[in-house]
Amino acid sequence: MGPVNYHYTTTNSTALANELTKLKINCNHRLMTLDIKDLYVNIPTDETVNITESLLANYNDAKTTSQITRLLETILKQNYLVFQDHVYQPDKGVAMGSPLSGTIAETFLQHIEETILKQLLDTNCIYYYTRYVDDILLMYDHTRTTYESILTYTNNIHKNLQIIPNPETDSHVSFLDLLISRKPKNLEIDIFRKPTSTNTTINFFSNHPIEHKMAAYRFHLERMHSFPLNQTQLQNEWESIKQIAYSYNFPINTLQKLKERTRQQLSHSATPKKKKGTKWATFTYTTPHIRKITNLFKNTDIKIAFKTNNSQNPPPTPQSSHKNAVAYMHSHATPAKWHM
Repeated sequence: MGPVNYHYTTTNSTALANELTKLKINCNHRLMTLDIKDLYVNIPTDETVNITESLLANYNDAKTTSQITRLLETILKQNYLVFQDHVYQPDKGVAMGSPLSGTIAETFLQHIEETILKQLLDTNCIYYYTRYVDDILLMYDHTRTTYESILTYTNNIHKNLQIIPNPETDSHVSFLDLLISRKPKNLEIDIFRKPTSTNTTINFFSNHPIEHKMAAYRFHLERMHSFPLNQTQLQNEWESIKQIAYSYNFPINTLQKLKERTRQQLSHSATPKKKKGTKWATFTYTTPHIRKITNLFKNTDIKIAFKTNNSQNPPPTPQSSHKNAVAYMHSHATPAKWHM
């Protein structure tokens, strides 16, 4: 068993979009996406510790492997939670928010992919497979297998994994922020926004540093220029970005300058190298006058970041019953030997 290798994963939607448009497909191929339901709370921790121990044994002596494994077990068992003055300990799963949870989940899923799914992939029934955390995109040959067969197979991979399928609709599927369209010989990519998306950004007249106000538009523009979009798609996305900016009073001339600057930066390709020894200083942004201080650091190796104390009033506490939450915890957790 080798190390965690990320053979079957994608790093981000930009890399995936550019990869998908290079695929050569035919009329027998079909798209589908799969979602692993409640991944983190269903990770079998004992099994994953054993998998990790096998991985470690290939690159460490027995003593080191044993020490790391025992430490990992100890950490994973510190997963208590408090609800209504009672302490519970889940009998499976990793804590959402823990810096270790992502690695543990990835170790378990990659083991499944290497030992079980690889057999299916090697049959050529599955033409393409990739995963981003708990979201899976695959393309299969419908003359070799069927949607129902794939669903049956995936739902029997492991008792802890429940797979929710989504077949293509009119030769389209959405995955991450991509809308993937199946054509006779290739795939086309467009930007996908969920129906519930609000496209909310910071109002230009709000008391925030300009860096914060520009952040969302920089993201939209970088995505627009990085995805392999055709001219019509580019123009449609640009119109969408302008509409968002208009709704939040963002000046169109500032947006156009940012668009051009973003395009030029991306055209020079490679990611800018980070300077060694660069330090960061954080200032609370109260008024624009704070820049009289931060400008003193312009010609130094110290970079400036801003934070604000602006906040909204917390939403009212819902007066709903806790029965569902209690039922969930009783089905996923056991009471600890002590309580508060």
